[in-house]
Amino acid sequence: MLHDSTFLQAHFEQAFPMAALVSGLDLAQQGPWYQRYEQLAISPSQQEILDSFTRKMKILSLTGPWCGDCALQGAAFARIADACPEHVEVRFLPRDESWAELIVSNMINAGTRVPVTWIMAEDFEPCARIGDRSLSRYRSMARKALGPNSNVLAPPPEDPVQEVLQEMINEVERVQWMLRLSPRLRERHGD
Repeated sequence: MLHDSTFLQAHFEQAFPMAALVSGLDLAQQGPWYQRYEQLAISPSQQEILDSFTRKMKILSLTGPWCGDCALQGAAFARIADACPEHVEVRFLPRDESWAELIVSNMINAGTRVPVTWIMAEDFEPCARIGDRSLSRYRSMARKALGPNSNVLAPPPEDPVQEVLQEMINEVERVQWMLRLSPRLRERHGD
């Protein structure tokens, strides 16, 4: 569900940057987050895309500290924000009872899954909601779970971790173009 901008802004303002979120976790839970962050590197061509951004955007991720996909996607969004600090700000909320309204209103396939991530305009107007796993992760899971009968036609990525980073960059770039072409924002910014 795409909530209204007031709801999303209130949650974003209570959320944590990745470093603050991870530093509050148990040591065993911190490891995967730091490991994924270190494994991810923005390539020159990816940096060129991020450098082309002109609109500010906010990213809010409802995440599970225990969740491997959350650590991977969270680290990917943190890398994107670190590479484009003038235009991308990312924050995280841990999935716990403190955020019950957000959790219950954002079920995926009738389950309380994580991560669930919202990408918003500079004024917190919602533009996209993604979750839980990326396409490449589902393809990998299908190959493992279903074997040769999986019908996964795309070849496995050479580097699955970097593939998730690219998928998150693609989603952020898609929203950036949405914002750049938005009549209301073009009027606001005079471009």
